[in-house]
Amino acid sequence: MFSVLAQPDYSMMPPPPDPNTVPGTPLLDAAFLGKLKSFQIPNQDEFIKFMADPEALGVIQAILLLAFGLVYLLQGWKMFKVLVVINATILGAFMGSYLGTKLHGPNMPIFCGVAGGLLLGALSWPLMKFAISVMGGLMGSFLGFVLWKYVAEALKRPSLNEYAWAGALIGLILLGMLAFVIFRFTVEVLTSFQGSMMAVTGAVSILFRFEGTRVRFQQVLNEHTHLLPILIGVPAIIGVVIQHASGKGKKKPEGGGGK
Repeated sequence: MFSVLAQPDYSMMPPPPDPNTVPGTPLLDAAFLGKLKSFQIPNQDEFIKFMADPEALGVIQAILLLAFGLVYLLQGWKMFKVLVVINATILGAFMGSYLGTKLHGPNMPIFCGVAGGLLLGALSWPLMKFAISVMGGLMGSFLGFVLWKYVAEALKRPSLNEYAWAGALIGLILLGMLAFVIFRFTVEVLTSFQGSMMAVTGAVSILFRFEGTRVRFQQVLNEHTHLLPILIGVPAIIGVVIQHASGKGKKKPEGGGGK
């Protein structure tokens, strides 16, 4: 009798939680971030839905994105070392967390994420030029891929989308190699486009939080497919001009330990 009572009925118990997810953070299951975790580039519709979803991107996160985006956009060249270390830390945490999902253990994504962030963040300071080259290559591949697909859609040639990898490859080689030839220009392009994407994402997400503008603004973005690229591209180009003009005639900062 006691042996029967000592054995619980496991059929009525809920399944164990997934070790690769964090309770209370629905944004980890969003299609947008889900694609990023799979190293895929989300399309524009998924990007708009991500910005419009208050559970995926809250008000505080949107404000932080806007604030840090403006720093990257306007002050990127003046404080590029700190920004590169921040980028490397985030990239290392992302890669470490991804590798941690492949290992056994409920907390391995967290442990590996912290370890990867600390490792790449520490290495990026003495290897600044190499870090800029890697980040410039990643940004160039992203811009090349997106620009190729954008032109294919604008020309109504969807068959060209299957060759978008060529645009990514061109951007990867171009910006990746320019870091060793035109260091300052690479930094300005990298920080300006990253800052513009962050700032626009935060600003648009904040606008979506107002009931009076949410439905109408989302409808405008969905109907005018060229509006979002313009909102990101124009401030990015302005940021490059402002950064270049603000540092003109001043002593060029050291390129870190990459020499």
